[in-house]
Amino acid sequence: MEKFRRKLQIRRLLLILLALFVVAVCVFDVFFKREPVDGSFYEGFVQGFTIGGSVGTGLIAVFSLVRLSLILKDETKLRQQFNLENDERLKAIRAKSGMPMLIFTSLAMVIAGMIAGFFNETVCLTLIIAAACQLLAGVAVKAVHMKIM
Repeated sequence: MEKFRRKLQIRRLLLILLALFVVAVCVFDVFFKREPVDGSFYEGFVQGFTIGGSVGTGLIAVFSLVRLSLILKDETKLRQQFNLENDERLKAIRAKSGMPMLIFTSLAMVIAGMIAGFFNETVCLTLIIAAACQLLAGVAVKAVHMKIM
């Protein structure tokens, strides 16, 4: 159980780093925000998505940090989380639907899109749409495997 506890503590550290990254993106956006050249819809969308995505990611990171802290303090919750993460059926479903890598690549694409939004709107929109399509396809595959298995 101590090994799992260390794993959760590392996960908590990564969430703290994510929250700090989000704060940096928000500060960069507030102080170095470009003025819209032509006031187009796309520029407003990209700026809004960057702030909204940053705030949303920050909130998810904070809520996950609180949840992990509560789990680490209570031995019963720690045992339940261990059982949930080591459920063989759910592991097989995640593996068949490619979830671990799919979530990682989609998150990387969204973050890259948020960063690219400061430089090029087309690249930002393309990355965000591609990540959304990738996640939707992953959810569909996972739903199919949940029914089959």
